[in-house]
Amino acid sequence: MRRITRAALARKVLSYLARKQAEVNAGGKARSLWQSARKTRTIRKVADTLSSMIGSRQRCMYCEDSRGTQSDHFWPLARYPKKAFLWENMLWLCAGCNQKKGNQFDLNGSGRPLLINPTDEDPWDFLFFEPDTGIITGRIDPSSGIAHRKGEYTTDPAVLPLNIEPVTDGRRRTYRSLCRAVQRFLDGARQTADATIARNQLLGEIRDHDDFGLVDWYFRKDGGNEPPFSTLRERHAEVWRAIAGQLPVA
Repeated sequence: MRRITRAALARKVLSYLARKQAEVNAGGKARSLWQSARKTRTIRKVADTLSSMIGSRQRCMYCEDSRGTQSDHFWPLARYPKKAFLWENMLWLCAGCNQKKGNQFDLNGSGRPLLINPTDEDPWDFLFFEPDTGIITGRIDPSSGIAHRKGEYTTDPAVLPLNIEPVTDGRRRTYRSLCRAVQRFLDGARQTADATIARNQLLGEIRDHDDFGLVDWYFRKDGGNEPPFSTLRERHAEVWRAIAGQLPVA
């Protein structure tokens, strides 16, 4: 998972969503209105915008393994009809994550969702990646030794299929590709006359393997403390800062 920047919608599209939400608020059936609206050109524009937010591969905003195919409501439509047509409540998911998530949506004692919203939060604030297994888990609070509730809830297999074998295998392959790219740079740094070319080549390889949010994990979060990433940061601080500075900002 990764933090995803929510794009802006055209004024006409936002006006349409506001009108449909007003119909719901006036007593209209949210499910029926949504199903009808999905057939319109305007909602297709909304879906196109959602799919573009996750990148050219248009992957699911949660698992990032399968291709996203449908818009979904972060706050479930059946339980929160007053959020049915709110742009900030829409995500782009694959069928598997959408089906598993369903209407599951537990809240904490303050009424805040336990499920991570990747367009509103940085998932890695609550998650931890284990490279040997490819599994993501809830981040452990070092003072209490307890996993963060949001991370634990979001990675619960009953809530989202984030640690099924195809996904964990994809994460392991991405991790190995990132390690090889960094190690190639470290091995050839002294032999390369043009440091700018070497840095740009490394950045290109990193971008080519920007799957599952692992680039953020290794270049902005805890993963940067593991070799060969820690070696890159220690030996080539300027290269490290240049790479981190050129990564997409959520």
